[in-house]
Amino acid sequence: MTMQDLQNRWLLTQIKAVEGVKSLAARAHEARRRFSEDERGQTPTEYLMIVGLMAVVIITVFVFYYWSNVKSAAQSWVSNVKQSVLGKNITK
Repeated sequence: MTMQDLQNRWLLTQIKAVEGVKSLAARAHEARRRFSEDERGQTPTEYLMIVGLMAVVIITVFVFYYWSNVKSAAQSWVSNVKQSVLGKNITK
C-alpha cells in the first residue's frame, strides 16, 4: 500500500463523514419540519383543555352560589378525612 493509497483512503473517510453529517442534519431538519407542521392529535388535546376549563368554571360557580349549603358538608368531609388520616377512630 502506497502513501497515495493511504491519502486517498483518508480523504474518502473524511468525505463519508461529512456526507453522513450532512445527511443527519437534513433528516433532523425534515423531522423538525414535519413535527412543527403536524396537527394530528391536536383536537383531543384541545377538547380536554376545554372540558377541564368548563369543569373548573362549573365547580367555582356552584360553590360560590351554594356555599351556605355546601359549607357544612365540606367542613364535615374535611373533618372526617382529617380524622382518617390521623387515625383517631381506629380501635384495636
